[in-house]
Amino acid sequence: MIENLFSIPMIILYALFYGITMKIADLFDEHGLEWFKGEGDNIIFGFLWGIFGALLVLSNNAIANIILAMNIAFIIRNRLDYINHQIAASIIIISFLFSSVFNPTLFISFYVIFLVFGSSKDYVDDILKKKKGVLVFLNEAMLYYPVPTFIYCLLYGNWIVFYAFLVYTIAYDVTKFIYRRRGYS
Repeated sequence: MIENLFSIPMIILYALFYGITMKIADLFDEHGLEWFKGEGDNIIFGFLWGIFGALLVLSNNAIANIILAMNIAFIIRNRLDYINHQIAASIIIISFLFSSVFNPTLFISFYVIFLVFGSSKDYVDDILKKKKGVLVFLNEAMLYYPVPTFIYCLLYGNWIVFYAFLVYTIAYDVTKFIYRRRGYS
């Protein structure tokens, strides 16, 4: 039974919902989305984002180290600025601490990539406030998640790592696109 929870299709499903719930949680905080009155919707999606992140952490040790690198980079980039973001990151980091083996080389490699490219995205978005052009598209597409995992998989195999981050990125971006068309930019 436990093997079925972490089969390739299930990992892909967790990555899909990780991306969707992460973006929806963000939409509640920063973009005016509201499904029902009060703070409940954003808190629920903080827990959902954290649960799907934790399931990814539990599914594969390489994915776990990369998700940990992503979350630590979020902290340094000051992207965990709302309670639902903090709930999600706490669930993910705690699940890592209780279930995964720390791989310093893998963690540091991806941490540096996510910190450098994520910070450049933040700079373009928050400081330059650029909203058009090729560089902005490349920034918004968050290619710094699937491209390095693709390179990692070319070197080491373990293709589920690339598939998970590709699906996560597509799910996040498609959710962003759908809600942007509905007026939540």
